Amino acid sequence: MLLKWRLSKILERDKEANKELDEWMHRQLDKGNEQEKEQNQRKDEKKDSFHKVEDEKRAALKKELRSMEWTWEDGEDDDPFFVNGMASRLHEVYSPSNFKDMGDYIELVKPIGNINMIEKNCFGFLLSWKDAILYAKTVIKGGFSDWRVPTLDEMITLYKIKDICGMNKLDDWFWTSSENEDGFTASRVSLYGGHVSSGTKTGKYYVRCIR
Repeated sequence: MLLKWRLSKILERDKEANKELDEWMHRQLDKGNEQEKEQNQRKDEKKDSFHKVEDEKRAALKKELRSMEWTWEDGEDDDPFFVNGMASRLHEVYSPSNFKDMGDYIELVKPIGNINMIEKNCFGFLLSWKDAILYAKTVIKGGFSDWRVPTLDEMITLYKIKDICGMNKLDDWFWTSSENEDGFTASRVSLYGGHVSSGTKTGKYYVRCIR
């Protein structure tokens, strides 16, 4: 009888211990699930914040591009001007006479920013962003070897002058050298419509170098 009583006590203790262990495990699981939920929430908030910034950048750039569309005014000469009046101050550099066709490149009589020369024909193959940067280092035109992929601002400038400077291939997306904060994408510009967006660096687009 004594042995049976002791055995029942041991079983009761084991049952209580198992119950406590089971409750502890459930608490740990609940705690882990809560932590995972908080981490996912923080990731989503960070992602939403990044996309919000990118959307604001794109909206600002689109607004800038819209304000710089070419137009014509009756009674004026054949030189185009900007709706926002920029060409009244930059008439000479944005005039067709400022661009000299040198065969495989276009030379600017008066530079626009840091742009002195522009490739007339873009490279004939689609390239990843990394290959576009490497390609620019191989370009030798006009006796110069310091050609490079345009920045985002410089590519916007190429869009503004595309109809007067003599460039070919104006109907597709072109890489810029401007990387995004995520490290995986870079800015690209459509020379057809002036649209700006981000492209993954492994994506393939055209490249037109400047110097």
